[in-house]
Amino acid sequence: MTHQPSLQRRGQAFVDLILVIGSLVCVKAFLLRYDDLWTYAGPVSLLVAVAVATLCLRWRSQGWPLIGLGRPVGLWRLALWTLLALVLTIVVGEVARALTPMAFGAADPTTQAIDARYQGRFDAVAGSLPDYLFWLSIAWIVGAFAEEMLFRGMLVSRFEALFSGVPYAAVVGVVLQAVLFGQQHFYYQGLAGWVATGAIGLVSGLLYLAFGRTLWPLVLAHGLSNSIGLTLLYLGLAG
Repeated sequence: MTHQPSLQRRGQAFVDLILVIGSLVCVKAFLLRYDDLWTYAGPVSLLVAVAVATLCLRWRSQGWPLIGLGRPVGLWRLALWTLLALVLTIVVGEVARALTPMAFGAADPTTQAIDARYQGRFDAVAGSLPDYLFWLSIAWIVGAFAEEMLFRGMLVSRFEALFSGVPYAAVVGVVLQAVLFGQQHFYYQGLAGWVATGAIGLVSGLLYLAFGRTLWPLVLAHGLSNSIGLTLLYLGLAG
């Protein structure tokens, strides 16, 4: 009887993971089949998965504040943590992108063509304020909020619950969500992109734990990083 609550918690976590990851993977796979929808497969699948995660939380009488979107910490601490997260994720991302081709080799021509096509969706941003504002809103809603809520918030908490009783269950959860986070970029960046993006997810997950499981610094850092990149594109300064 003493093990029943733990077993029930693991079972609930397993069901939530199946529903959330299943919706993420299936919706993306479905949209990738259609050329006109291919570009939006990532954002749409993320939003659907966040909606499913929200339903799971409500089903468990929980909510997003419980796993990271509660009242933000003090303003100065939030600013400091955001700056730290921004610098670390940018540095890790750049280093990983530079090193992974050395370890795994250059992407094959098919992957390079897919990546070029994917990045081509931003071609209209340069000098176009409407396109810039459109993608900036997507960058914050999907990139900053949806990805951090889903991967660092929901998945870390559910993987940790699933492996409760295992030493360093929270770290196991961070590693697993990072693997999945990287895998979601494999279809257009190849193995090197999987590893590089996974490294960013790993650092972000560890920061999530270090920050006391608040998502706000990660959301802000992610949004600012995306905003910097889009602003450089808009101004024609991107390399």
